[in-house]
Amino acid sequence: MLENQPWFAASDLGGLMGCPAEHFTVHRLDADLKRRERLQTHNGEQDTWLVCEAGFFNLLSRYRHPENRSLRQWITGEVIPALRGPTLPVQHPRRSLLRWESRDIALLEWNDQLWVRYSDVPQLLQPKTATAPRSGWWRSLRWRLTPP
Repeated sequence: MLENQPWFAASDLGGLMGCPAEHFTVHRLDADLKRRERLQTHNGEQDTWLVCEAGFFNLLSRYRHPENRSLRQWITGEVIPALRGPTLPVQHPRRSLLRWESRDIALLEWNDQLWVRYSDVPQLLQPKTATAPRSGWWRSLRWRLTPP
């Protein structure tokens, strides 16, 4: 499980589907359906192609084999429910507010990552502007009325 989503080793899936050439199966997938990760294997650490759940179904639709139906039923009926299981808490996105150089930036916290709206990114990159003195409303007004 990566980011609370099931990912499968492409070499294992290829072997189960009857097309063991890992590079042949993976390179036909879109970039968002696969990722390269360093995993501990019986040969030590190796870079391994991983395929997400949607990528698995994509591979099944491309490589038709009579046994793939039972493989799909096993993965969807037993493997994925066991991975997601009732013991895993469901993480819902949570809103929060970031105070950044006297500005409030809305954040979304989801899957242990912070997300910023695309429209708020320029505010994060702007240099800090001078602020008015906080000792009284009349000084603040005078500060705003005086030309720079």
